[in-house]
Amino acid sequence: MKKKIIVFAIVLILFISLYYANKIMVASYPYVREIKENSLTDNVKDYKTTQSEHFIVRYTMPDEKYVSLVLEIAEKHYDSVTKDLDYKPLGKTVIIMYHDPEKMNTDFSLAKGDTAMGLYLNGVISIVSPELWISPTEDLEKVFEHDGPIVHEFAHLVVDDIARGNYPVWFTEGIALLEEYRENGFVWGEGVTGDKPYSLKELTYNFNQLDETLAYKRSFEIVKAISDKYGMQSIRDILKYLGRGLSLSESFYKVTGQDLEKFIDSVK
Repeated sequence: MKKKIIVFAIVLILFISLYYANKIMVASYPYVREIKENSLTDNVKDYKTTQSEHFIVRYTMPDEKYVSLVLEIAEKHYDSVTKDLDYKPLGKTVIIMYHDPEKMNTDFSLAKGDTAMGLYLNGVISIVSPELWISPTEDLEKVFEHDGPIVHEFAHLVVDDIARGNYPVWFTEGIALLEEYRENGFVWGEGVTGDKPYSLKELTYNFNQLDETLAYKRSFEIVKAISDKYGMQSIRDILKYLGRGLSLSESFYKVTGQDLEKFIDSVK
């Protein structure tokens, strides 16, 4: 009997420790992120700075001609994205514009050989100079707004703020792609088909090992299905529960009364 009591006590202690560990994580997250954010901006302390009402752009001289465009597009979508997710970031959001993609990859710890048009990490958005991916024959403003990373990465920042870092990658990617769709009509992976839609388990634990296009497409489909069935308010409420330390499955059930895994399996 004594042994059973000891075992029960150990299990109870472990359960309580795990429960409060997540609570402590979300409570301390903003402070930890601020330290990491300062480290990122220190990497570009020699860059020039221009700001608008809600954004600060850090850049080098070759990209000075694009600063007004970056700020214009960011400000244009600020109100609608923050309204969609019912949250406005405290202070101004830093956008670092890199003319050297390798430096961006190094500063933001992207694996060597990987490329990205934009990244979000620790409260900071980074983008590659439009000069490096938009042809001189194209409509610069139109292409940058529709195909560029501003809306996507800003949505990541808002999600991160609300959920305090407590979310699986696929969920924030799905929300960012949903915002691109709502803002610009951009549909990720349109026309692309796969043999079998990814499951909750695959998306949660193996996202970076999955086919990138199909994984992002599946994430978008699931988040869009949530908003279509339960409204954007459901997304907002789920994020708020995540910010209190609940898991995504727990948050989804709190908001919808449904099992997340079964809901995902029903999304075709």
